[in-house]
Amino acid sequence: MLRVKGVYDGSKVILSEPLPLPPNSAVEVLILHPSTDTEAAYWQQLLGQGLIKEIRPQPAEGQDFTPVHVTGTPISQTIIEERR
Repeated sequence: MLRVKGVYDGSKVILSEPLPLPPNSAVEVLILHPSTDTEAAYWQQLLGQGLIKEIRPQPAEGQDFTPVHVTGTPISQTIIEERR
């Protein structure tokens, strides 16, 4: 898959760089909504690259975040010990 950015000038999409494709090649365009889809596109890219397994919904603004209680040695202590 090849990803190239471009802009819409009101009648056509103008790519930011030339493509090594023959004329009349079929392409697919993904439209990103500037206000909301920037972060969604970021997470979708991580998912596509296999860097994450799933996209989990984030708590809504104003919702209280409740951390998960984990027993055992604190992770910060484990990191310090492993660096020695």
